[in-house]
Amino acid sequence: MDIENRSNISNYNVIWLDKSIHSKQNANLQDRLRSIVTHLQVFEDVAQCEQYIQSTFPTNQFIFIVSGKLGQEIIPRIHEYSTIYMIYVYCVNKDFYQVWSLEYPKIKGIYNHFEGLLELISSYQRRRVESDTNESFSMSILNGTMDNEQSTSHMDGRFVHSQLLTDCLLRMQTIVSDTDKEDLINLCLEKYPDASLDISKYSEDFTESYSADSAIYWYTKEAFVYRLLNKSLRTQDIDLLFAFRFLIRDIQQHLQEYQCLSPVTLYRSQLILDEELEILKQSVGKLISMNSFLSTTTEHDIAWLSFTSPNPQNASSRNKSVIFQIYADPSRTGMKPFANVSEFSAFPDENEVLMMLGSVFRLDRIHLGQYHTWVIEMTLCSDDDHDLKAVVDSMRSQYGSGQTRLLLFGHVLVDMARFHEAEKYYYRLLKQLSDDDPDVSLCYHSLAKVACEKGAYELSLKKLQRALDIAQRTLRKNHPRLGFIYTSMGEVYEKIGKTNEALDSYKKALKVWSKYQDLDPQYIAWCLNNIGNVYNTHKEYSKALEYLTKAMKMKNSCLPPSHPCMGNAYLNLGNSHYYSGQYQQAVQCYQTAKNIYTTSLPPDHPSIATTLKNIGLVYETEDNLSEAMICYEKALSIRQKSPFQLHTDVIEAKRDVKRISLKLKKDNNLQRTLSSQTEKN
Repeated sequence: MDIENRSNISNYNVIWLDKSIHSKQNANLQDRLRSIVTHLQVFEDVAQCEQYIQSTFPTNQFIFIVSGKLGQEIIPRIHEYSTIYMIYVYCVNKDFYQVWSLEYPKIKGIYNHFEGLLELISSYQRRRVESDTNESFSMSILNGTMDNEQSTSHMDGRFVHSQLLTDCLLRMQTIVSDTDKEDLINLCLEKYPDASLDISKYSEDFTESYSADSAIYWYTKEAFVYRLLNKSLRTQDIDLLFAFRFLIRDIQQHLQEYQCLSPVTLYRSQLILDEELEILKQSVGKLISMNSFLSTTTEHDIAWLSFTSPNPQNASSRNKSVIFQIYADPSRTGMKPFANVSEFSAFPDENEVLMMLGSVFRLDRIHLGQYHTWVIEMTLCSDDDHDLKAVVDSMRSQYGSGQTRLLLFGHVLVDMARFHEAEKYYYRLLKQLSDDDPDVSLCYHSLAKVACEKGAYELSLKKLQRALDIAQRTLRKNHPRLGFIYTSMGEVYEKIGKTNEALDSYKKALKVWSKYQDLDPQYIAWCLNNIGNVYNTHKEYSKALEYLTKAMKMKNSCLPPSHPCMGNAYLNLGNSHYYSGQYQQAVQCYQTAKNIYTTSLPPDHPSIATTLKNIGLVYETEDNLSEAMICYEKALSIRQKSPFQLHTDVIEAKRDVKRISLKLKKDNNLQRTLSSQTEKN
């Protein structure tokens, strides 16, 4: 579930009352203040100012700045107005008004230097952005058991791949060049032209002064970095995340170096939708993952200031004010890092504790607190606490350890079904490699997989042949990599109906791998699984079941139960039962595959669509057309999100829905005819 504000509440509005408001000095200060807040209204006359406050809509909220002398005149009359949120006195003689101000709780401070007041309002504004914008806060609920449509198992799959993507980005090159920083600026300008003024304002300073030591400063600064980084994390904008990789890594290293050493209680305010609050209430006891960095504070009162008002009139009927109260104990092992960053922040007075993206929390309790605000109590958990750890670790091991290469980044994107982006990064790598580099073969092999997913099967075979030629030229005879290429060739041959060629390719792969006793058994199982599929196509069902069962046993011995490759095994076993007319066993296998996929893959992954189609096919065969239609429509919904709309899978999904629609229409016409005849009789 993404928690994100959808209100129309704007940033802070400010009223400033001062007899010398139009002086040259104050005019300059007004310009600076307008760069921070949405709306500034200035007055030099008390009566006009009070009349304006009285005429504003009751849900408007203002920060009120006033000179000391005029403040003594107007504050007693307006202090209790609901529209006045906070009051600041700006005067020369600070001590003179200090005692008097204690009578009025809404007076939050007396300043004789406007610079300090500007910094404070800017700080409040940043806190407000954190709690209000739909770009700053996103979470997933893990291990959910909601209804079928709201099942948070889809969130589990999103969580798994978010963790893998972050891990990949963090393990990329450690040296930041000016080119990297310029590329980030240019990409931000390209993707968000509406923010060009903000980006351009800081671009030169960022390019010249950014270093690993200043990562926290730039993240907390009221500039484009905070907003666009968190937006890219929330939306998983692959290109922007890749461009931000050095900043993500630098922040993580800083949090690790300055990790809090003792337990802390932290606070974070947020506006969320009423239905989102209800989902959270139903999820007490479950785990929650944050999909972005989480800014918190040790000061409860600072968190409160993020809201426009502690008055429930402020929130719309669909928005609820919540305070996250987080207990974090650093003595537990396996936690994401968190650190007090006040010393390095652009706002050092906030006592900010920044928590690493991907942090996992247990939702302990939700209760209604003061001012009609909900308090959500959570405990920071170890990465070892969630049930998906085995899946994440197993899939992470496939990408190797140490520094991430661009090739592995592409592999992660392929597993996320982000084929278009993966293709782009593979071609980017090809341009960087020399002709005799062994990775050239891997690049072509990967590009062949992408082409296959796009439905370009002949192109896929051409790239696989090129990968094979390069591998045979640059690697030793019978290198295990050849087995992977042969297996991929077999899969493409299957797609185009050349099952004999597919079987030959699989047997070549097994022959190569037979020479390596230490090869991961999941790869042998992968090949056996595919051979079983071919025998199903040849209607040799007993032989197919033999290979598929053997593959299942091998995968069970080396993979966690929720690994997506286990989903493949159940899917293919289901196919074997379906072809044999064992429909109940087929549906059971398909449902198991679907549960695994939704736990370990993103919600729009093609494998989920394939499984839904197969379940629909069983229902259609059993003449349960309404259930078949539900499955086919869900499968089509996923397929239509693919960028490859001419793919045969998309076309087939549309045909499935159309075919069932015609059958249902025919059945309905028949029912009406029978009913009509019955009435006549």
